[in-house]
Amino acid sequence: MKIFWNAFNVQRRVIFALILRETRTRYGKTRIGYLWALFEPLAHILIFAAIFSFTGRASPLDESVALLVLTGLFPYNLFSNLSIQLMNAVEANKVLLSYPHVTPFDVMASRTILEIATQMVVFIFVLLILALEDLWDMQIDSLLNVLFVVLVATALGAGMGLINAVLAFKFPSYANIFGMIMRPMYFLSGIFFVVGYMSTEIQNIMYYNPVAHLIEWFRSAIYIGYNSEFLDKHYLFNFTLTVVFLGLLLLRLSRHKIRQSK
Repeated sequence: MKIFWNAFNVQRRVIFALILRETRTRYGKTRIGYLWALFEPLAHILIFAAIFSFTGRASPLDESVALLVLTGLFPYNLFSNLSIQLMNAVEANKVLLSYPHVTPFDVMASRTILEIATQMVVFIFVLLILALEDLWDMQIDSLLNVLFVVLVATALGAGMGLINAVLAFKFPSYANIFGMIMRPMYFLSGIFFVVGYMSTEIQNIMYYNPVAHLIEWFRSAIYIGYNSEFLDKHYLFNFTLTVVFLGLLLLRLSRHKIRQSK
């Protein structure tokens, strides 16, 4: 037991040190630093709120287009950023992986924790702005479901990130391919529209996109009285578990080659 706790404490300190390093590397390069993470979703919301206003469209869930976009952006960004940040983790930390106490898992865990913290801070910050501007009535349907969505989105993003990290390590051009896949997903996952209100034909096409289910679940947790008929939690859970299992398996099979890479 003592050996276990000693190993746990070493890993905890390593991960904490990696989080500090990642924070300085990612947000310490410019003067605005961490503020950029806050500004980006605000810019998205303002742009699409202006587009909705110009075209005379209203949010299908309530009068706040800003809240509609925010509830789509948060689960999408959590998944997307995790899958990309973990994909680039090996390349960005090759030097550190030469140290015996630093493992590929530690690098992945530090980026996962930092990304979750960042996205949660951004979401709460923007939500408070919407409340101050009377664009949100400070009520949610289910805090428990909100936490569940965060957990599932984290697992899905981290699992995909692990898969991406191994594939990008073996095939350097894979990062470009994944980037091409994610671009259309930004518009096809339901960030700017409600999948539950779309036609059956469109829902059948979007059914296999797990991020669309994440967004619908998140909106069902936020909006009081909205229950998405599109949402299939069983499909989302099975897909997420499969991705996490494959990610952990690939990382375990490739961990020695990753550590030995120069």
